[in-house]
Parts: sequence; C-alpha cells; structure tokens
Amino acid sequence: MNERAPILGAADMEIPGRDGVPEPMCTLLRIEDARWFFCTVASPDGLCAYIKLTPGEAFAGVAADEIVGNLNSCGVIHGHIVSGIAFFAAMQSGPGPYDCYFQVARGDPMSRGENGSIEFHVQPSSSHPRYDLNVSGNIDYKQLNLIENCFAGQRVASILPPGPGRAGKDIFGRDIPPEPGVPVDVKLGNGVRASQNGREISAEIDGRVIHEDGKISVSTLLEINHDVDLSIGNLDFVGRIVVNGSLPDGFYINGRQGVEIRGDMGAARIASEGDVKLTGGVKGKRAGVIFCRNLNVRYLDETIVEASGDVVVEKEIVHSNVKALGRVSVPHGTILGGTICGFRGVEADTIGSELGVATRVMAGLDWTDENRMEEIRIRLAERMERVHSAQVLLEPLFADPKIKSTLDNEQQSILYELVAELRDLRGELHDILRERTDVLAHAHADAVRQINVGKLLHLGVETSFTNTFRTITDSVKGPLSIIDEVDRSTPSIVEQRHMPTAAEFRRKLEKAIAEVNMAES
Repeated sequence: MNERAPILGAADMEIPGRDGVPEPMCTLLRIEDARWFFCTVASPDGLCAYIKLTPGEAFAGVAADEIVGNLNSCGVIHGHIVSGIAFFAAMQSGPGPYDCYFQVARGDPMSRGENGSIEFHVQPSSSHPRYDLNVSGNIDYKQLNLIENCFAGQRVASILPPGPGRAGKDIFGRDIPPEPGVPVDVKLGNGVRASQNGREISAEIDGRVIHEDGKISVSTLLEINHDVDLSIGNLDFVGRIVVNGSLPDGFYINGRQGVEIRGDMGAARIASEGDVKLTGGVKGKRAGVIFCRNLNVRYLDETIVEASGDVVVEKEIVHSNVKALGRVSVPHGTILGGTICGFRGVEADTIGSELGVATRVMAGLDWTDENRMEEIRIRLAERMERVHSAQVLLEPLFADPKIKSTLDNEQQSILYELVAELRDLRGELHDILRERTDVLAHAHADAVRQINVGKLLHLGVETSFTNTFRTITDSVKGPLSIIDEVDRSTPSIVEQRHMPTAAEFRRKLEKAIAEVNMAES
C-alpha cells in the first residue's frame, strides 16, 4: 500500500540522529508490500530526506533510478545526493544496510545576513594594552596606548548596515527567503554627532572615544583611580588627566587641557598647556620636570618648572629651577637654593638659608625672552666676527687705491663679492640689534620687577632684575620688598609694597589705553 503524508506536515516520528539524539521527521512516502517496506521521511525544515528499506520475500534488489522516482513522486525534487543513492542501491544487492535511515537528499539552507556593526576609526579607550616597540625593537612596557586621541570634526566611527543574507532552497524546490542581519543598536552620548544618513559619527570636541553599553561618546576627562604604574604607563591625552594617586619615578604624563595628581610626584615628567595641580609635592631628584600654564603644588624639591602663568607653592621650593611668566609665590614658605624667575614678581616668607646656600631670585625677566636674547647674542657675535674679518681683508685696498688697479679680473670679482657680503652683514647686524631692542622693550612692558619677603632674607641670596642685580650681604628681616628702580644702579630694599596681580595690571593697562584714546579723540 502507498501512503503519502502531507509535505512538511507536523513531525510524526523520530529517527536516530547524530550522537544518538533522536531527530523529529515527517513521513512523506510509505510503500509496504511483499517486495519490501520502503519509507521516505523529511526533516520539518524541508532540508533533509532519508529513506529506509526493509526487504520482503519477493525483494530482488532496487535500482538507483527507482529510488529517485520514489523521491520525485513525493515531491523531493532538489538536492538529490546522487552518489549516496547509487551507493545505497548497490548495497541492497548485498548485505544491506537494512532497517536504518540513509540520507538521500540535502537542500540549500539560507544564510543569515551579518549583523550590523560599528567600525571605529579611533579606537575607544581600553584597559587592554596595545604595546609599542622601542628603538631597539623591544616591547616598551610604559607605552600601553590605552587611549587614542581624537579631535573636533574627526570621524571616529562608521555604522555598518546589516547584511541581506543569502536565499536557500529546500528539497521540494521551494525558495527559502534569507533572514537579514540585525541592525546594531547605537546610542550617541556627549561630544559626538551623527551624519545626515546616520552612518558616520564625528567628534564635536577634542578628547577620547568611549564605547560603553552601546553608547558612543567623547570625553575630555581621563581619570586614573590609583597610582600610575605599568598597568597605566605613560599618558598622552588631548584632554584633562586626573590621577587619584601618585606619579612615581620614570613616568610621563601629557594632559593638554590640564593635569591633577592627587598624591606625590617623583622623578617624572608632566606637560600641559593647561593648569597642573598636585595635592602632594614633588621630589624631582634633578629629573622631575613640569611644563604647564599655572602650577599649584605643596612643595618642590630638585625640580624643573617652566610655567606660562603663576607658580604657587604651599610649603617650600628647594634646589629647584623655576621659571614663570606669571608670579612665583611661596607666601607661607621658603625658597632655598636653585634659581627662581618670576616675570610678574616673586614672593616668599623666607629666601635663602643661614648656611648661605646659593639661591638666585629674578623678577621682571621673561625667561622666554632670555632664551631669545641668548640666541640673539650668539648670532650677533657671529656676524660681528664675520664683519671684522671682511674689514681686515678690505682695509689695505681702501687705504691704497693703487693696489686695486693691480688686481686681475678674477681678483676684482672676488673683491666685489666681498664688499657685497660686508654690506649684507651690516644689514643683518642692524636687524639683529633692532630685534634685541624689541625684546628688551617687551621685557619692560608689563614686568613686575619686585621681590617680596615676609620674614627673612638671608645673606648670600642673589637678586636680579632686567638691568640690575644685587647680592645680599647681610640677612634682613621682613616684611620687605626688593625693587628695581630705573634711576638706580642696584635694586633697593624697602618696606614691603603691594605687588599688583595680573588682573590689577590689566585694569591699569586698559585704563591707560582708554585715556590715550580719549586724548587722541
């Protein structure tokens, strides 16, 4: 008898599957007579077909074409496993296999599309190191590259759409529509914006990319919750860095918008275009360096500081080299040893020591101008030497015109070149002298040529200003001010005077400019 089951009907039986796990099947065809018991089943998804043959008394073998015919008769028209069918048919003339299911058709499953994803052009901050190699080709364990800087307007990520997938076909010849991938869920946080089509994400500010809980943002803050160590390494960040710990020897931090160390600093380096604050102090061991705008610190010991603003120290500056385009202020502490330069003045409770430790304090000097002046002095000396050499060669010719008439054409050509070079050198000398004048004029424009001492100024302290200097020969009790007066060859020590702040000076300058404008109108 023949009994056809509905195509892809509900599973009505199970066959042994892989690893002995039963697999549900739908019966497609049953043939049961004296010759055999022949059964065809299919998986519910329509992707696999199996046959089972049990010989009867009249069984005399089966041909591959007959098996294919049976498959076609029950609708299995696609994915015939030709080699498998031929093998099964050949085995039936021998010992079998019998009474077991044998796969004879396999459909083409559909392929699901890839899910949407995010392609980062700037890598998000990570706790996993991305080590660099040093010049020797070895791993630099202080260069972890945990953050990658991004800048306003820079594309930081692209949103890739999901793939469409690929269609399949079941054993009945029916198309199986593909399943597209799932779009990636992206949320936008602070500091980023999306393009009009929503596929590109750009930074609105300088900072670092953060990708957390499906949200992309850019932050100007990098906070470290412990001491800087080899799990953090050196840091170079366009934003602001906060370290809830200390900065030990040998590390480097560059936080362009500012750095805050909530601990101590050793022989390390800090660089910033913004302000730097340390709740502790610095034991620089002659290798600690800080470059910044304004600096606020508990103490400085054997440290180099270059600040474009003010340097405020709570306790003391010891054997340090501190240069500031603002004020150097230790209002309740001591300056002992080293060189201190404050363009807008210097103040401390005590300067120097009873032992006469070499301490140099400069006020009203722009250390960047001092660097320029040193360059100018070198160039000036070089040009003057060349002018002198040219004059020595030309002087005999100018003293006795008859010598010139004895020169041949080549010698006269050299003479003219030498005269032209001398003229150019004199022009360069004039430009260099004018540049020096401009630098000196700038140095006097808004300088505060004043040093304030609250309690005691020790002997041996050297004080320097724009054009004058003075070495203290006897200790002097404060409060006092050392000032640079235009009509005196050495600085004066007077009763302490108010030292104008930058804001006060700006107001005074604005008032003077306004008065000049009113007079001209």
